[in-house]
Amino acid sequence: MAMRHARVLLLAGAAFTSSCGGGGDGGVAPTEPAQPPVQPTAPSAVPGTLTARLVTPYTDDGALLLDITGPAAAAEIVAAAQGAVVHARTNGNTSRVAVFGSIGSGALVRFSVPDVNAAQQFSAQVTEASDRASALRATVTGYQVTIAP
Repeated sequence: MAMRHARVLLLAGAAFTSSCGGGGDGGVAPTEPAQPPVQPTAPSAVPGTLTARLVTPYTDDGALLLDITGPAAAAEIVAAAQGAVVHARTNGNTSRVAVFGSIGSGALVRFSVPDVNAAQQFSAQVTEASDRASALRATVTGYQVTIAP
């Protein structure tokens, strides 16, 4: 009879072990599958207007030709300098802009972009300049254009 009790206990222990996941995992209950890490989201595009500001070494600029380049084409380019007239032509992501008038340092043109958060990706460069008597400048050294919201 003692042998029979030992056999019953042994079988009961085996049944208990297998029901507790005796597959070598120590009886630990399975966990939820691991979730993928949360990726940071890029900020949403914010359409708006950027301003190109000029620093000129002269006091008598009458016309400037500049190129504005960025990740997207500048649109709706308008004069920011009082009394200035602007003509622009866009090819791809570069806009060639001619500004005529009494031009000095300060806000030169404004333009629309699909994302003002990309302002630092836009650049502008003066390629030609003339004085108010329409004499072409020998060099454009000293002209600087910055772009910001």
